Amino acid sequence: MAYEYFTFTVSDPDKTDLVIVSVTDTRTGYTVRTALPNSGKQTASIMAFAGARFSRSALSAEELFQEIQAAGSNANEKLANIFRNYGHSSVADMAQLFAYIEQIPDHYSTIFFNETSVGGGQQRSTRYQDFGNSKPLGLESLGILSDKENYDKVNESLLDLQQYALDKYKYWQAELTGVYIKGYGIDENNKSETGALTARVFDSTRYFLPSGLMNKTSLAYITSAREWARLISVFKASAEQELVYLAEQLEVLFAPDEAYAKEINYTAEAPDLIRHTQADTITRNNLSELKKYLIEEANIEQYLELRQTISYHNLNVELLDIKLSAGSKILFQHILTLYPNATVKSILDWTVTLTKEQEKTISQILFKDFNHHKQMGNLFRVNTHSFVLTSSNSELRDLNRHRAWGRYIPTLNTENYEASLYNGYTLPLYLTDNPIFSSVREKFEKDLQGYYVKLQDFVALTREYTWFPQYLWTQLLPFGHIFMSVFHASPKEINYMTQLRVRPGGHINYRYLAYELARLGAESEPLLSALIPDTITKPDASSREEFIDRS
Repeated sequence: MAYEYFTFTVSDPDKTDLVIVSVTDTRTGYTVRTALPNSGKQTASIMAFAGARFSRSALSAEELFQEIQAAGSNANEKLANIFRNYGHSSVADMAQLFAYIEQIPDHYSTIFFNETSVGGGQQRSTRYQDFGNSKPLGLESLGILSDKENYDKVNESLLDLQQYALDKYKYWQAELTGVYIKGYGIDENNKSETGALTARVFDSTRYFLPSGLMNKTSLAYITSAREWARLISVFKASAEQELVYLAEQLEVLFAPDEAYAKEINYTAEAPDLIRHTQADTITRNNLSELKKYLIEEANIEQYLELRQTISYHNLNVELLDIKLSAGSKILFQHILTLYPNATVKSILDWTVTLTKEQEKTISQILFKDFNHHKQMGNLFRVNTHSFVLTSSNSELRDLNRHRAWGRYIPTLNTENYEASLYNGYTLPLYLTDNPIFSSVREKFEKDLQGYYVKLQDFVALTREYTWFPQYLWTQLLPFGHIFMSVFHASPKEINYMTQLRVRPGGHINYRYLAYELARLGAESEPLLSALIPDTITKPDASSREEFIDRS
């Protein structure tokens, strides 16, 4: 891999305590970092190798570490030998690596958290931090050269669209602060109440923020070398070039060229468990083959009802029939990926028209080439209860952190970018469900609709130019845009979500969604009727007590 785009820095531990190794990519401006627990030693590899030895040794952990030390063993190489030659991937699970990923589009953070459930992390919060200082990004920031046809016109339109969103974000911060103070009787001398007010205002105004591009974010994440390798493989296969660059950057951080690493005095933690990661194109290839079959052999496009206008939709949770088979759910998610603006009913109505032979052929396509080395992604992660959420990116980014839940978000995976526009938008429940704000809601919605007018004009302008990366249309969707999603869980996860997210303190919209998930789960059969405790009540957007409660 060429290193011409990467700039390495190694911090002074006297100033940072731990040694921080950083890699910046000049193509994107993204920075990824890792903290070394013991500079000069491959701590993660040593710990993982000692753990791996437990299967064939009666020694204690301390004795194993003494053995490794006395033998002068290279734990990283020994782990790699087990990993590659014996097929024991579990050893790579024990090598935990921490990364800080900075200044990436918020959209990529959503993709990252959605793709992995094996680890833990945090992201820059849009309900506690002000994004008003964001600056619109032009085509040059994406590495698109100015010799392209109509470059100036496209660039001006791109900047204007982002500036409109930024202006409305800042305008409604000031406007809603006054509106909520009056509507909920906020005591401006009470720090607790004003703190809650700030969070509620950000919850509402972020509906204008673009899902990516100028809306930059940072995240911290820890997971195993095995999972980092899988993520890098998945991202390398992305249709989004900047996400491919991020994958390359993470690989360079965790598995740099040995000579270069030695030159900068960087001992990577477990490089041989990361190095030579290949793009995993199985999902993209299978989706392409599936679409061809569905159109030519199963007449799917004659059955599907496709949304073709951008309009408001109520926040909603729909429980799929619990008798629906796992295979039907998996196929349902694949179809949503190919047709993200298709209605749920039309997809399910079509699936019952399939013959047994068609189902077997489709199964061959869906599962083609997956094995224990090339794992299936979230397209295949289903459970006893499956819910379709009509909700915006604003609340979805919070729900996306519930790693125990299976979750699938077609907009994050589709290459039918324009179709995602027609899922429409929703609004903060403070404005839709509290009658005293009806006139405010009208103005707020009108401004959001104004953004969509500009976005549609921009899509129409750029659609004809092959040089324009159409995946940017998704990053320009506002936070208020509906990212239809499918969430899967057993009763255990449903109960946990309810206990954690329904309580006051969080964003009213995802509190409502969590309540509906629990309610529908409890009503799905009598034996689950106690799934939602009597102490939990439906969130109330009109309640002053709930508005100021930050518990």
